[in-house]
Amino acid sequence: MRTLVIHPRMSIQGGGERVAIHSLKAALRAGHTACLLSEDFDITQVEQFFACEGLFSRVERLTYQVFRPRLVRGLHLYQQLFYHRRQIRKLLSKHPDFQLVLSHIEGEGSSPWWKLYYWPARLYYHQRVKHVDKLLSTSDYTRHFVRKVWDRDSTTLYPPCPVNLYKSSVGVKENVVVTVARLVPEKRIENFLEIARNLPALKFVVIGSVQSGRGGYYETLRRIAPANASFIDAPLRKARNVLAGAKVYVHCARNEQFGIAIVEAMAARCVPVVHDSGGPREIVTQDVGYRWQNILEASQKISTVMEDDELRNKLARSAASRAEMFSDDAFESSLAATLKEYGTRKSTGGA
Repeated sequence: MRTLVIHPRMSIQGGGERVAIHSLKAALRAGHTACLLSEDFDITQVEQFFACEGLFSRVERLTYQVFRPRLVRGLHLYQQLFYHRRQIRKLLSKHPDFQLVLSHIEGEGSSPWWKLYYWPARLYYHQRVKHVDKLLSTSDYTRHFVRKVWDRDSTTLYPPCPVNLYKSSVGVKENVVVTVARLVPEKRIENFLEIARNLPALKFVVIGSVQSGRGGYYETLRRIAPANASFIDAPLRKARNVLAGAKVYVHCARNEQFGIAIVEAMAARCVPVVHDSGGPREIVTQDVGYRWQNILEASQKISTVMEDDELRNKLARSAASRAEMFSDDAFESSLAATLKEYGTRKSTGGA
C-alpha cells in the first residue's frame, strides 16, 4: 500500500512536524511505501532536530515552493490556506495512486475575534472532513472537540513524545522551575512570571523561541519579569540540560489539545504542575503531579513539592514511568496497527 502523509510546513519543527515524521515511520513499520507531501525544507536540519537521520532516504517526497505572503497580514491564514490547497491539489493530480492519505486538520482559537476570523476556514474544514474515512485525535479532549465541531467521532491516538532523550538524565536536581513554550500570548507566559514573583527564593526559567513578528510579546515579558526569572531563547533540544536539572515543570496554557513539553518534562523527572484544562488533564494524574486553576494555587503546589524531597522523588519517578505511555514507539505501534487494520478493510471491500 502507498501511504501519503500531507504536512505543508515541516520547517516549523514543532509537535505537528513530530507527528508527521512518526506517521511516516509508522507507515514504513506497517510495510507501506511512505511518501511526504510538503513545502520544500532542509532535510538535514529536520533529521538532526528530530533525531531521525536517514528517514527521508526511505521516503518518497513531493514538494512545492515555500509559501511567501504577499497581502496584508490580516489575511495571512487565508493566503496560506489557498496557496497550500492549490499546490497540494496540483501535485495529487499528478500522483493519483495513493491508497491511504494522512493529513493534519488545523484547530481554531478560542477568542470571539478569532472565531469570527476563522469562520470561513471552519466551513472549509467542515466540508473537508466529510470525505475523511477515519479521524484520529491527539487526546480525549480533542476527540470531544471533534465531535462537537465536526459532528464526527474519532479515535484517540496520543502524539509521539521524545521520552528516550531523557533516559540518561540522572544528574543533580536544583531548585529550578521551568516552562517550555513558544513565546506567544496563548501560552500565557505572564502567568508563569506571576508565579515566580510569588516564590522569590526559587529560580524560574522560560525556555522557548521567539516567533517571527511576535517579538513585542517577548519584550513585554522581559520587562515585567521578576529578578528570579530568566529566559533561554532557544529550542528545547538546545536546552535539555536545563530541563533535566529542574525539579518542577509548570504549564500555563489553557485548553491545550495535548502538551508534548509536559511529557518531556515528566521523562526528565520534573514534577508537572499544569493548568487544569484540556489535554494536560489526561497527562497529569494525581500520582505524578498537580493541576491548578489560579496563580495562588499553582504557587502553593510548587512550594509543597520543593519543601518535601521524599514526595518530590516519589512523584518524579511516577512521572517518568507514565511518560513512557506517550513515547515515539507507542505512537508508531498504535498508528501502524491502525494502518494495517485500515488496509485489511480496504482489501476486503470494507469502509
